[in-house]
Amino acid sequence: MELIVAEKPKVAYTIARALSDSVSSKVHGRVRYFELERDGKKIVVAPAVGHVYGLAEKKRSRGYPVFDIEWKPSYVVSRGAFFTKPYLDVLQGLGKQAEKVTVACDYDIEGSLIGYNVFRFCYGGSEGGRMKFSSLMPFELREAYEEMGPLDMNNAKAGETRHIIDWYYGINLSRALMGALRKAGASKTMSIGRVQGPALAILSQREKSIADFKPEDYWEVSITLKGTVFSHAKGRFFDEKEAVAAYGNLQSTAEISAVEREEVKKWPWPPFDLTSLQTESYRAFGLSPSQTLAVAQTLYESGLISYPRTASQKLPAKLGLKKIIAKLGEQDDYAALAGKLVQNEWFRPIEGRKTDPAHPAIHPTGQKGKMTGNEKKVYDMIARRFLSVFAPPAVVEETRVAAVCGEEPFRAEGNRILEKNWMEFYIYYKGREKEIAAFKEKEEVDVENPGKKQAKTKPPARFSPASIISELEKRNLGTKATRSMILDTLFKREYVTGRSIEVTPFGMHVWKVLGKYSPRILDADLTRSLEENMEKVREGEKEEEEVLAESREILVQILDDFRGKEEQIGKELISGLGEMEKAQEVMSCPECGKPMRIIHLPKGKQFIGCSGYPECRKGYPLPSYSTVKVLEKKCPVCGNVMVKVRRGKMFFEMCVDPNCKSKENWGKKKAEKKVTVKITRKRKVVRKKVVKRSAAKAKKKES
Repeated sequence: MELIVAEKPKVAYTIARALSDSVSSKVHGRVRYFELERDGKKIVVAPAVGHVYGLAEKKRSRGYPVFDIEWKPSYVVSRGAFFTKPYLDVLQGLGKQAEKVTVACDYDIEGSLIGYNVFRFCYGGSEGGRMKFSSLMPFELREAYEEMGPLDMNNAKAGETRHIIDWYYGINLSRALMGALRKAGASKTMSIGRVQGPALAILSQREKSIADFKPEDYWEVSITLKGTVFSHAKGRFFDEKEAVAAYGNLQSTAEISAVEREEVKKWPWPPFDLTSLQTESYRAFGLSPSQTLAVAQTLYESGLISYPRTASQKLPAKLGLKKIIAKLGEQDDYAALAGKLVQNEWFRPIEGRKTDPAHPAIHPTGQKGKMTGNEKKVYDMIARRFLSVFAPPAVVEETRVAAVCGEEPFRAEGNRILEKNWMEFYIYYKGREKEIAAFKEKEEVDVENPGKKQAKTKPPARFSPASIISELEKRNLGTKATRSMILDTLFKREYVTGRSIEVTPFGMHVWKVLGKYSPRILDADLTRSLEENMEKVREGEKEEEEVLAESREILVQILDDFRGKEEQIGKELISGLGEMEKAQEVMSCPECGKPMRIIHLPKGKQFIGCSGYPECRKGYPLPSYSTVKVLEKKCPVCGNVMVKVRRGKMFFEMCVDPNCKSKENWGKKKAEKKVTVKITRKRKVVRKKVVKRSAAKAKKKES
């Protein structure tokens, strides 16, 4: 019997159906796996649920450094992973019966490691194979099975190296931080890691530059000619006297000194890799990078798109691009666009520079399927981006006009789209035309609305969840699959907050303390060199143990230096913790008088709780999965604290007291009224139906 290991249950079923029309479903406990025959050979396809093995100490300890670790079942390592136990039981049982194990997990270092751990711990034999595919299309899965190669050991070893190094750095550095805090007499869950430290540093440096920013006054001088605004060629004047002099030189007419028109081609944006998909999805829909990745993973497992964890912007011909376009043409939303490509025989895609040895760019498969709201949005963006890369470049006319008014030079620029081409395909393109009046050289034009405006320079913008992901990629910190998780951890530890990411006072304090006493924890160059070494394992240029030994040596140096300054670090951390707790105070408890703070729980839950707990259990509920900001104003009804709640793009203000009369109608249905609706077909009433509508809607309908 051959055992094929899939990464997820849904994928296991898809693989089985691709390999045979006759598949029998088996159930062991709560786990379903699949049996089939192919070429007279029995095959069993069974799922993992991500990592079914995790790293843990061989012997539990509390101190640091610790390097004596091993792979154990995930449910043994973490209570939260207990759901993996029945899946591992099935894989262990089938592994004992198998003559060969084929890994069909996602083709990246994580998927290869998941499969390799099942191969060595559940099976333990020597016969192994590797299926490589980028989508769950049946023909591609069959091809992957028929052309399978040996186990991709370099990928698996690179994945193992990354997991071990991340464990070394994450556990040891976090223990060091919390140990320093305990020595100072306080306790709080804290973490810092190999990539988390540099990521916090990038955000904190931006936060500091914003705090240190001192706005400068500047002046802008402008004139309007034929309704078109011309700006002074100098741009901003930082000397008011110069601006006043330039404004004083203006006359009632201006002469057009030059008119330049140029037709330029705007090429299609390249197909999506994961980072550009996350960035564009955040811009268009407000979805966080981790939300976008979760949605894309669901679309992939449903067979609707290719594998999303890719750094590639390439669409090789072997994907069958014409077939995908034809299949998209069978869907109403894309029929016209796909038809235009087919009619004009536009089948050569515009590609980007980025490549990935494992997978092509993210693209639709052409399959139809049911999708939820966010799934439909992300899929539509991927499908339209894919179709747009085959269309011709847009043609844009750019116009530049120079004018002289009282010897002062002015300029204006405009553009208009002459041929939209790919822009018609990709509706998420937000470029705007800027109309400009028609001018001729040497033309005298009356000056309208001469102006001199004073303004102030603005500080650098904060990072958004999408832009910090892009920044980490530029600096080669983390991987395409882990960057969003690193950002989520920074939020979880209360180092950062907000959609426009603001480093909290506590986060700034952690950054300053580490920068003062242990700057290597924040060193992006060190992290980048570790990334490069791990990549060399994947490429076969370095051995796993060599890279692990180097990383241990560096970490021991960091920890030895940290231990020598532990007392000072603890004292300074505890002062930052005190400032954070004070800043988090929402109100005084009405029952015991102690401070009440916002308490964050797992899975997005939160409430306002008393610091006197467990003696005092007074609390106020808050909406889950929301950002809550305490307002200075009080509730006009009961005088209690008011908060502003933001969830996605929706926000509202509310009193924290659930019994406040301002909330007495919350959750109640609006008054309904029975309305008789006439159902017509070809202008004839065929039947009548009584429906319920809100009183307001019913009244509007009747009127």
